[in-house]
Amino acid sequence: MNIRSLLCLLALLSPIQGLAQDVDDSPSAELQVQDIRCDGNQQVSCDFIRGHLYLNAGDALDEDEIRNAELRLSALRYFGTVGIHLEKGARRGAVIVVIAVTENSPLVTESVAGGSYRMEVGHFLVGSRIANQNLFGEGKFADLTAVAGIPAGGPGRNEWYNVGLRYVDPMMFDSRRWFGIVGAGWNKFDYEDQYGNFTHTEGLGLGATVGWRFADFSYLSSSVGYSPDVEFSSGRWLRDGTFELRDESNLDYSFGIAYGWNSEDDLLFPTQGSTLEINVGLVHGDDTEWGIGIPQFRKTWSWLGAYWTLKIGGDPTPEYQFSISETQPLAITFARPVKPGNEVRRGRWYIEPGYVQPVWTGERHVYEAGLKVGFRADTRSFGYVDLYLMGSVDVNK
Repeated sequence: MNIRSLLCLLALLSPIQGLAQDVDDSPSAELQVQDIRCDGNQQVSCDFIRGHLYLNAGDALDEDEIRNAELRLSALRYFGTVGIHLEKGARRGAVIVVIAVTENSPLVTESVAGGSYRMEVGHFLVGSRIANQNLFGEGKFADLTAVAGIPAGGPGRNEWYNVGLRYVDPMMFDSRRWFGIVGAGWNKFDYEDQYGNFTHTEGLGLGATVGWRFADFSYLSSSVGYSPDVEFSSGRWLRDGTFELRDESNLDYSFGIAYGWNSEDDLLFPTQGSTLEINVGLVHGDDTEWGIGIPQFRKTWSWLGAYWTLKIGGDPTPEYQFSISETQPLAITFARPVKPGNEVRRGRWYIEPGYVQPVWTGERHVYEAGLKVGFRADTRSFGYVDLYLMGSVDVNK
């Protein structure tokens, strides 16, 4: 190659070389966040969206945190899609973080209808929830939930009614780390099985919760409740063959502390991640009682074109999220997604073999294996819908 050809080749390479230097993304190059912007939001404030990214202008860019923020935002019901990309900043080594979203309607509805036959007792469940998930344009929300369990025959009885109203501030004190919940509800629960075990409770409940997020996905929360004039009675067989009776009407105050994490990408349609919550608390009235709640754990994998989920303690309720559901204490779910259509944005049918919490008959434990089958969908006309059938059988028979 002669000198002239070499000079021409260098002239061609020079602009490419300069561009590569401007957007140098080698591991040794430290990029700095110049600004964080939002794109696509029409009703939800950018401050609320930015609050789920634990970075500020002037911080070093953290790609792991970018991915974590996408998960946090995807797990909310505020947005249909979430994507975060980088744009070139005003100076070398500076980047602009752009959080691009598409918004869902601020009004959300959820409905569930199902029938089950468990412990040889049948019942139907119907429930509905309506929420405004973007009050004041700042991501705060309020929801109203009503659920009824209607008995449908058998040697026992399983009936309950619940109505609850909540107000949630996901970013209390304008902080990305704090959240708060206040709520009020009325509950009636009436259960009897064929062996004589029973629980009856009815009353009004008021409660408040304050939570603090830390690390990437963890949180601590503390709650207090007040239940004036609650009625509670129960009876159960113990291992030694005696029957324990409780009849209390003064269980006025409750206190609880919970630890949990949530790295799932969606509460109703998880495709990855896990969630855990462990809580301890006490109830104070005529007597004071300590208790440890059943741990809630859920982990989802994607395999062979389907989603596989391990659940312990039923469906989870991380931070301030929850869904209307009837679950089994221990279950493995196989869920197959369905193609979206004119009416269904996304959906999946599922099969869930599981284990029902045992009871004591005075002579032996009753262990039951259960099976739940259903269809869950995000519909354009009816919101979130869950239809199911569930049953269990005594494995000792």
